[in-house]
Amino acid sequence: MGKYYITTAIDYPNGPPHIGHSLEKVAADVAARYHRLRGDDTFFSMGLDENSQHVLAAAEANGTPAREWVDLIDEAFRSAWRKLDITYDRWIRTTEPAHFHASQELFRRAQANGDIYKGTYAGYYCPRCNTFYTTGELTPQGTCPDHPTVTPDWIEEGNYFFALSKYTDRLTQYFEKHPDFIVPATWRGEVVNVLRQGLRDFSVSRPVRSGKLVDGKPWGVPVPGDPDHVLYVWFDALTNYLTAVGFPEEPERFERYWPADAHVIGKDITRFHCLYWPAMLMSAGIELPKSVAVHGFMTLEGDRISKTTGNIIDPGELADEFGADAVRYYLMRDISFERDGDFARANLIQRYNSDLANDLGNLLNRTVSMIGRYFQGVLPEPVAPVAPVLPAAPSSAASSSDATGLDAGLQRVARAAGEATAAGIERWDFDSALDGAWQLVRRANQYIDECEPWKLARDPEQRARLGAVLYNAAESLRLLTIYVAPFIPSAAAKMRAQLGLPKIEHGAWATQTTWGGLQAGTRLEKAQPVFPRIETAK
Repeated sequence: MGKYYITTAIDYPNGPPHIGHSLEKVAADVAARYHRLRGDDTFFSMGLDENSQHVLAAAEANGTPAREWVDLIDEAFRSAWRKLDITYDRWIRTTEPAHFHASQELFRRAQANGDIYKGTYAGYYCPRCNTFYTTGELTPQGTCPDHPTVTPDWIEEGNYFFALSKYTDRLTQYFEKHPDFIVPATWRGEVVNVLRQGLRDFSVSRPVRSGKLVDGKPWGVPVPGDPDHVLYVWFDALTNYLTAVGFPEEPERFERYWPADAHVIGKDITRFHCLYWPAMLMSAGIELPKSVAVHGFMTLEGDRISKTTGNIIDPGELADEFGADAVRYYLMRDISFERDGDFARANLIQRYNSDLANDLGNLLNRTVSMIGRYFQGVLPEPVAPVAPVLPAAPSSAASSSDATGLDAGLQRVARAAGEATAAGIERWDFDSALDGAWQLVRRANQYIDECEPWKLARDPEQRARLGAVLYNAAESLRLLTIYVAPFIPSAAAKMRAQLGLPKIEHGAWATQTTWGGLQAGTRLEKAQPVFPRIETAK
């Protein structure tokens, strides 16, 4: 048990959230919930990047004052994440005074180290991604490589610069010593290639004249000692990870949680998080984060997600329609961090009905129902068999088909399933993690089929064996409520209630995943469908 600090990228409030934002947030929430279950002192930060000029442009386009606009969009994002059961500990807005202080302090430290200087910048600027590009970095059509509908403007202006090129050797050495800094490894090569090509110094400020005044003040974080400039996005936005844990005004809290254990981001901002950010921290004398977890892009029904074309889905509305657990499970099961993925409504329904309703839901319903029918809803004793049971079909989980072999085999699968689920989460392979849990779901269903408790119930001499079989099925479900809780927290809580269990506790994965945790005599609730099938007509 230790500490675990995890962050997501902060989003631009130039419009409400869409389903493309959800993969990263749900994944980070799964990791945070998992570490709480491991007993770690976990801190999870999310928020909005409000100081960008195109946020002002969005407010103007919608005929809304800037501060009113960011407040409206802030509530839209928070509402969506509430509906998806995202359990962040800190919601940061970069217009907060605390964030201004943190950004300015980081700038001062880099400046004191000789890494900030004034110069003139000339380049193509994309307002959508707040990035300057050279001619060679634009598409053949002259558009932004990440936003093909945007033609960047040529801008020449005097700015403050950060001496990134000075850190080429130190960053190269760091990557050599920390091969797991970027996970999954799929995304590491691109960053290493940029490093090998040589790093260029980058702009860290914008003149106030190039922006707009809001309430008579520049929109953004003022550069310390120069009111004519505001900090440019990366020296402002990236600092939110420090602000969230108290830098520089709460040194005890900062010491407690920093460095971050994982920054969870999309592949389009990998260069900034894996090169710019480490160099900025090195300059300021601050320890680097332990890892950056990168995910690919998401398309929607095979097409690019686009507010312009209207090809978007509101994640809050999706959660209202299908439930948070269905959306969370589908995102984690079908969309890998290692590559780009596609969100399809039909696939969500199919995955939910197959895995949750048919597999896990069936296991819960049949187990609780039979305990209700044969033992009046009271969990029986896990008594070892005293006589052979009826012959069972061969089992891949047991060395033989006798009762002892079946029971021991189920316990082995339960232990292996927990280990596989944990390993998948820790390497950001959520499909593999869930497949680990489903080893137990499938095996427990097979175990019931092989033991045939409905036949055992007809023979009074098999009463003890009947109780043992149903106890083992219920114990498998108890363990599963812990294994799947990071992914489908609401459903896991409902499963536990039917099993007569209290709410899941902090540290349960570390202390309550040994076989035999269910207490005989526990009264179960009446079986109720936790995963009602979704009719395809919807």
